[in-house]
Amino acid sequence: MDILSLDLADPKSPKKIFDFAKKTKAVVEVLVNNAGFGTNGKFDRMDLKEELQMVQVNVASLVELTHLFLQGMVERKNGKILNVASIAGFQPGPNMANYYATKAYVLSFSEAVYEDVKKDGVTVTALCPGPTKTEFFERAEITKSKLLDNPMAPIMEAKEVAEIGYDALKKGKSVVIAGALNKILAQSVRITPRFVTRKITKFFNQNG
Repeated sequence: MDILSLDLADPKSPKKIFDFAKKTKAVVEVLVNNAGFGTNGKFDRMDLKEELQMVQVNVASLVELTHLFLQGMVERKNGKILNVASIAGFQPGPNMANYYATKAYVLSFSEAVYEDVKKDGVTVTALCPGPTKTEFFERAEITKSKLLDNPMAPIMEAKEVAEIGYDALKKGKSVVIAGALNKILAQSVRITPRFVTRKITKFFNQNG
């Protein structure tokens, strides 16, 4: 097995990954774009360099990797891509403004590309989990957020989320929301006034 470890905050990394696959003559039939991170706090107080790195990791690297590997999949009329979005992508997120925006991009992008290539034997699936037991909250320095203690959207185990994503990937679904309550929350956003959604999300995203 060939392994390559790179930081996707580096704009050169996606091309290096693609070139590595070509060099090792790997035929990539499945691509999983799972890298991502978030931050917490009022946007004007956030470190701009870190926010731009988030856009690079969560969006730009995902877009480039998708584009690079998608062409070969279309040529072979076979391939599957799983992009990890979030239920955050269904609404704006005060106190995590940039993170929510990146996930909205991933969700919209994935659905659109799914439609672009579905007749070419290739599927693109957007996995939208809610709060999940990973290092995400530690990385974002979220320790006391109500996201961590929300009975409406309990934190899911990473294994369970991964299984849901894998099942959707195999079935070629365009979007899958992990967890029954998360599905309800994501759908409720569509009928809730935007100003109400903003206030609710801000409340749950407060750290402390």
